[in-house]
Amino acid sequence: MLTAAPVATVRTWHARPVLLVAAATVLLHLVAAAGYGWHRDEMYFFVESWRLDWGFVSEPPLTPALAWLSQQLFGASLVGLRLWPALAGAAVAVLASLVARELGGRRTAQLVAAITTSTTTIALSLFHLFGPSAFDQVAWAGCLLVLVKLLGGADRRWWLAFGAIAGVGLLAKNTLVLLAIALVVAVLVTPRLRPWLRSPLPWVAGVLAVAVASPYLGWQTVHGWPMLDIAASVSDETGGLAAAPMFLPMQVLTMNPLLAPLWIAGLWWLWRSRTYRPLAVIWLVLLVVLALTGGRSYYLLPAYLPLFAAGGIVVERRHDRPVAAVAALAAAAAVVVPSALPVLPLDVQRHLPFVEINPILSDPPGWPSYVAQIAAARPGAPVLTANYGEAAAMELAGVRAYSGHNAYGTWGPPPADTTEIVTVGLPEPVLARTFAQCTPVAVLSNPYGIADEEAGNTVQVCSGPRASWTALWPTLVHATN
Repeated sequence: MLTAAPVATVRTWHARPVLLVAAATVLLHLVAAAGYGWHRDEMYFFVESWRLDWGFVSEPPLTPALAWLSQQLFGASLVGLRLWPALAGAAVAVLASLVARELGGRRTAQLVAAITTSTTTIALSLFHLFGPSAFDQVAWAGCLLVLVKLLGGADRRWWLAFGAIAGVGLLAKNTLVLLAIALVVAVLVTPRLRPWLRSPLPWVAGVLAVAVASPYLGWQTVHGWPMLDIAASVSDETGGLAAAPMFLPMQVLTMNPLLAPLWIAGLWWLWRSRTYRPLAVIWLVLLVVLALTGGRSYYLLPAYLPLFAAGGIVVERRHDRPVAAVAALAAAAAVVVPSALPVLPLDVQRHLPFVEINPILSDPPGWPSYVAQIAAARPGAPVLTANYGEAAAMELAGVRAYSGHNAYGTWGPPPADTTEIVTVGLPEPVLARTFAQCTPVAVLSNPYGIADEEAGNTVQVCSGPRASWTALWPTLVHATN
């Protein structure tokens, strides 16, 4: 029988200051919401909401479903769309404070946890952009809160909550599978937790998670598991195993270098704790797995939540001026805001290095210009694009658009009688084997001189498909992240 760990006598949640932090998080993101315009991913998720399904090539169904809800409430409003990730950031701040409370932290620790988890460099960007990653953070935070409770000796029926939250999280993004893997390793290397493997409730939680996510898993099965192609493309893009040595340095950078002492102190605090050491093991396992498999650096972000909560406890116990400590963390967050959010005038931002390293800042500004240039190539003609961003941008502008990229590939080719079409960004070999004739008419450029993914792409008017569109389409379909 597993002996319950000692539990603090009083664990007060300091709701008022924490909720103020959460409200400030939402306000910050709403102020920046209009920003520089739509990001390609947001346009893509928005047009996916016009074709709701139980899954899509590049993500589960939750994000497009929320885009559909946003459209019903706010229309095609970018601010309305970005309200959802802002609320996700607020929810993570609240859940982080509750984790700090479960670990034994009082007011200062809870505030530190709330501030840091919602304002690291990458968190600021993710809670600005409408996409699966924002909602994935909430699911991870909920699962980690339940796990902290279980480690502290809570009723084992909390496993049911863990399974339900994980199932919903899998409808947002697939990364919770990584938490399951790391948790199993943490249990195996922690002797006092091994009885969990003989208890039915953790297994019931796993079954519950699969049951909740089963519509999406069924969609993946029917469509040949395209998520595996997406994962492979992410690894190729990041450099795979060759990039492993840079994974940890990138953690320091993306989490805000000024906060590194805090999460390192929290990691050490968890490691020294007999009760909560598995949380440190989970972080270490995820670090190794993601580094070796070529995961993106921000995939590790949700695992920092208990580290920041524990770091808050270290601050609380070692500093007799908690107000100054909290103020310093708020200042550290403010320093990185211009690198993560579109708060500076674009004429200023385009001369700074942030647009070169953060696509959330570099991607949006050029789209109005690109859409106008593509539409002017042959007014009224349909458009065939190399990627989902170009196709979604044209669809939002009211132009018929097609692409073989990701979900667009599953939505099918142009009508059979289409003999002339505007193409964007397709490589010359693809054009040569697809059309009898193509005439270049424009090279995409933006007025800000930002070197984004679209700048320099060629717009061509092509005619004479070399076969039926049904026969040509499989040669154009591709899945990449």
